[in-house]
Amino acid sequence: MSDRQVQRVMAVVLNWNGLEDTLACVRSLLAVELPAAVTLDVLVVDNGSRQSPAAALREAAPQVPILFTGRNLGYAGGNNAGLAYAIARGSDFVWVINNDAVVEPGALGPLLAAGARTPRAGVLGSKILRADDPSRLWVAWGRVTWRQSLIALEGEDAADGPAFDGEHDVEWIPGCAVLFRAQTLREVGFFDESFFAYHEDVDWAARAWRAGWSSRYVGASRVVHRVHGSSGGAAFYGGFRKYLSARNSVLYARKHGRWWQIAWMAACILVTLPFQFLRRALRGEAGGVRIKIRGWRDGVTGRPLPLEELGLR
Repeated sequence: MSDRQVQRVMAVVLNWNGLEDTLACVRSLLAVELPAAVTLDVLVVDNGSRQSPAAALREAAPQVPILFTGRNLGYAGGNNAGLAYAIARGSDFVWVINNDAVVEPGALGPLLAAGARTPRAGVLGSKILRADDPSRLWVAWGRVTWRQSLIALEGEDAADGPAFDGEHDVEWIPGCAVLFRAQTLREVGFFDESFFAYHEDVDWAARAWRAGWSSRYVGASRVVHRVHGSSGGAAFYGGFRKYLSARNSVLYARKHGRWWQIAWMAACILVTLPFQFLRRALRGEAGGVRIKIRGWRDGVTGRPLPLEELGLR
């Protein structure tokens, strides 16, 4: 918190060809209940969308500025532009919200209260509920397993209940809805843009932890998420989401893994791959496994991202 009496929070919403979702997200942010001595500004970052959101946003929320990146910089690069904008304008906290999420009116207060109680919490996260069934979670928090998929989502698809209502430190907060402390961002830096999208939140948490900052889950804060709204939906197995997740698991391992963790992840991939391929082939989804293999290979060899081929530019 700064020396000022008023805490300034800026919400950053990244838009990439998802105008209707973005408008719903912005409306939910403008309806947030603000604690005393807190201000909330909203920024939309347009990440090179085919259709500019400017006209629709001017009509729906004329008070919300738009920052144009000019091209798709990924989750990491697009949100970094918003983080830099917020820090330059003196924000005490920056609330990064996926455009396919909506925040409940009381979502911000518990995060700020937890931040006041735990001054070394560099990032605070909400309980994320599924838009298709808000009685169930999409995720509460994340951990690194060093298995085939690198990470696990705690609470994934679990029924909402007391087990997820608490508040405690966790390994990392999923990037769907994260409240960053500005002081931590200044010390740790922003997202690593070499990840482009997926696992950059895991990487940031590891860097913050090494700098002495924790990640804190706050179950009293609630956000509703339309799962993977920008990457084909939760049921879609394949595409850039699988490629990037696989590639970036290798990038993460190269940055943070010890030899035995890297060896364990490689062994898990090699052992489970034939079974993955068979199971997915029976469902007509073998292409999703192939693109994961390509992602792992490109992560190991350091090949540049095929953004045009993946439909990301």
